[in-house]
Order: sequence, then C-alpha cells, then structure tokens
Amino acid sequence: MKPLELVQQVTTATKVVVNSPGKINLTLEVLFKRPDNFHEIRSVLLPVSLYDTVEVSPRNDGVITCYTVGEGVDVSCFDTMSCGRNLATRAAKLMQQLCDVSEGCDIKITKRIPIGAGMAGGSADAVGTMHALREMWAPDLTLFDMIEAASLIGSDIPALLHGDAVLMEGKRERIAGIEMPYNPASEPIWLVIVFPGFSVCTKEIYENCRPGLTCADDLCKNAISSVRNGDVRAACSWVFNGLQDTVFKLYPEAERFCLALRKGGAMSSLLSGNGSAVFGLAENMEHALAIQRSLPENVWSRVVSTLPDGVTAAHGPLTP
Repeated sequence: MKPLELVQQVTTATKVVVNSPGKINLTLEVLFKRPDNFHEIRSVLLPVSLYDTVEVSPRNDGVITCYTVGEGVDVSCFDTMSCGRNLATRAAKLMQQLCDVSEGCDIKITKRIPIGAGMAGGSADAVGTMHALREMWAPDLTLFDMIEAASLIGSDIPALLHGDAVLMEGKRERIAGIEMPYNPASEPIWLVIVFPGFSVCTKEIYENCRPGLTCADDLCKNAISSVRNGDVRAACSWVFNGLQDTVFKLYPEAERFCLALRKGGAMSSLLSGNGSAVFGLAENMEHALAIQRSLPENVWSRVVSTLPDGVTAAHGPLTP
C-alpha cells in the first residue's frame, strides 16, 4: 500500500486539494447471500484515470459544508441530497472523530465521475475528503485506521483508500492489494467508458440477482495475473460480472451501449460494478480513441487507463 504523495503546490496555504480516481471492476462475482442479508462478493477492482477533485478548507466553528459542481456530468441530485446521504460529508464527520478535533471544513467537489454509474464516484469523494483532512488535521493517522473506520460509511471506500489495484471480498470490507511489478512497471490497460445517462439502484440489482454465477474456478487468479502483467488480451478472457445479466434485463439501454463498444472494436466489454456504466477494453490508447470515435457524438464517453502502479501515488493531495 502506498501513501498519497504531494505532487503540486497551490497558492492558498490553508487549502488541500486531492484528485481522487473512480474505479472499474474487472471481475465481480456474487457468491451467495449471507445470513445478514448482504451478499458475499469477490472482485478485482482497478482504479482508473478519471478523477473527481476535492478541495478542503478549514473552518474553526466545527461546521461541515459541501458544495458540488459538475464538469461534464449532471450533479443536480446534490441540490436536494441530505448531509446524511452525502458520503463526503459523512467522511468529514468520521474524520472529526478519528482525529479528535472540533474544527470543521468547507468541501468543494468538482465531479467528473458519473453519478450512479458503478464507478464509486461518491466513494472517491469520501476518500479524497479523508485524505485531505488527514493532511490538515492528523498527518500521523494511519491508513489502516482510516480503512477500518471507512467501512462504516461506504462499501467501496476501503478499497479506494487502499490506493492500488485490489482484490475485494466479503461485504467489500476484506481488501488485499495486488502486488504489481515496479522494475519494470507493468503497462496500464486502456479502456473506453460509456455512461448511458441514467443511474442504477444498487438495492434493486442485488434483490434481483442470482448469486453463484461464476465464469470459472480460476477466474480470479487469472484476472489478477493479467493485471500484474499488463496483458489486456489475457484480461479479455477473464472479465466477468455476475450482476450484468440482471442489470441488462432491468436496464436494456446499458446492454445496448455494451454491444456498441464491441461493434466499435473493443476487445471485450463489460458492466462496471452494478452499473450503469460499461467499459470496453482496448489494445492501447490509439485503439481506445478509435473505439470512442465510433460512438455517437451525444454519448458520454471517456478514454482512460488503469492505475496499477500505486494508483494515486502520483495523483494525491495538492498542498503547499
């Protein structure tokens, strides 16, 4: 696990700025429904180079505010969202407790990760907030303590806090980093992400899915191997999402975009998480750009790469 590194200065000494990445699930197995009504899952999760920017400024009255603007995504849902549902606000309150401080903060989020897309955009905002506040309030606070506490507010937050490609199991609380080669570093995997323009209800998907649908016994092992080797062709053989059939049945428009990626030349395409975003794997950046050009102009799409080399190590808090 690598801590975030300071990569750039900003002019305001009291402000911390973090670029926090979203994710895709290269594999997502829904194994069974647990006695506590949660689902046991196993997933290879990869952060990607699509970021929300989180700016945090301190205030001394204990109040937490959060303001969200969109950059290419609709953020109108935040106009009516309560503080109790906003993951960034909940993360800030959690950090007040972990750091044992009475100070508050103002949070500004510039969103580029679509909302309700299965890319952990809300979790990314929470992670950015937590890293910024650790820098501001308690630099000695360990990532282990943050990860342990974060599972209380969002299921994908521990994986994104970990800071690299991970194997996620259980209710998403068991996280193991995927050890990557660094000399030489493995090549990133390039992909095209398409957001159909609507969000998906997580609860609805899990209530209607059929647990136990797994592609092969060695699915997880081979998917991890393909990530370590930066081998996109091998990865294409092992992509799998046990929620995909359910999502496509309930939201057929998502399937249409998945097929459009394949028609445009993607080596493989898959639903990310519980959707609604889908992604297509490409040979390289040029291939990904060609796939993107094949899509209708009015379709939200982005060319991104995976971040297998420590993920946010080069994209962390921006502070003086």
